[in-house]
Amino acid sequence: MRAILRDKTRDKLAQDLNSLGVTAVLANRNRVEEKIENSWYQRSLGIIDIPEGLVKWINILKKDGGKDSPPRWWIVLGIPDERPIPKHQAVDIKTKRKKAFPLFGKIVDVSWKGNDSGTGLSDDLSYDEAVKNLAKNIGNLTIHSYAKEFQGWTLQIDKRFKPTNQDWATIQKIANYILSSARIL
Repeated sequence: MRAILRDKTRDKLAQDLNSLGVTAVLANRNRVEEKIENSWYQRSLGIIDIPEGLVKWINILKKDGGKDSPPRWWIVLGIPDERPIPKHQAVDIKTKRKKAFPLFGKIVDVSWKGNDSGTGLSDDLSYDEAVKNLAKNIGNLTIHSYAKEFQGWTLQIDKRFKPTNQDWATIQKIANYILSSARIL
């Protein structure tokens, strides 16, 4: 009965990635990665391991719906990085989508705002048309750096999505920008 009622978003995303030719394996539960980006009001649906490429794992977070609000999902993509990331150089940037008409207009431009700690990521991502199109199509994106429980970066998407080959290629491109960004130690 429990298997029938459980949220299958993780299973569906792994199936979608496998159909694109990206090897995606459902991991055992209760891994450390499940706690990254997980707030008190969210719960992890589990990890998907990606053995090939720059994104090595995906965590799916869910906030259950309430009386006045529908459920929400977040997709957190883990990008390991061997280079040390000093605490004073933490990166926290996100997309800012500009609409033709506020609130419900068509998205006409995307830029990245926040603290990139001199890495140049905000500018690099803001000028890349493929990255802009990804943010226009799938939603807001956020990048965080980590140096304690996980050594590397996360790229967070603020809703569920069904990736296309172009989406996955752009996500890999973002991961490449992140891993090739400059650091001041």
